[in-house]
Amino acid sequence: MMPSACLALTTRRTLLGLALLATPILAAATGAPATPAAPAPAADPAPFVERALAFDGIRLAGQPAAADFATIKAAGVTRVISLRTPAERATLGFDDAAAARDAGLAYADLPIDGSGGFTPEVLDAFSKAMAEGGGDLLLHCGSGARAGQLYAAWLVRERGLSPQEAMQRVAPLGLWPLPMERMLNRPLELRLATPGSPEPPPPPPPAAPAR
Repeated sequence: MMPSACLALTTRRTLLGLALLATPILAAATGAPATPAAPAPAADPAPFVERALAFDGIRLAGQPAAADFATIKAAGVTRVISLRTPAERATLGFDDAAAARDAGLAYADLPIDGSGGFTPEVLDAFSKAMAEGGGDLLLHCGSGARAGQLYAAWLVRERGLSPQEAMQRVAPLGLWPLPMERMLNRPLELRLATPGSPEPPPPPPPAAPAR
């Protein structure tokens, strides 16, 4: 073979080798990105009983799901008081009273309908239920707020706590600090008025709009 032919053959082989070597590099640089790894599955939410605010003999919480009543029973709770109104319960999609009783829990309704539902009679009924005993109690509403307010009032009347101490107990339910404290960025002090002290004057009527 002539020297020029050998040189041409060698050159072609060299170029072919370089092309084969460059192919995977170009593919890695310009090809479709690698399929990302599947995200790790989200952790299961904490069981209902772990999300509830627990004190000695009572748990305060929002609305349990139908499947939660079995775990509530397994956690040592024996009775349930719901503060939800009939209209609220009608939207649940299941019979919560039946679900509680099917799980072996005693069930009672003590509905509180908005802020106007916080009456001395409601506190009397709750105090009676607490005094009767019968095992650990789940006191719940929709979010836990009404349950916390009722329990705080019980702590003041039946356990002698100051209103501020009682509200601080239920702070994890979002009831303390008060919204006014957050807005003013200053602590407020809650205390009971002295018996016989005059009622605070009503707020003045809103001013008429300027014409």
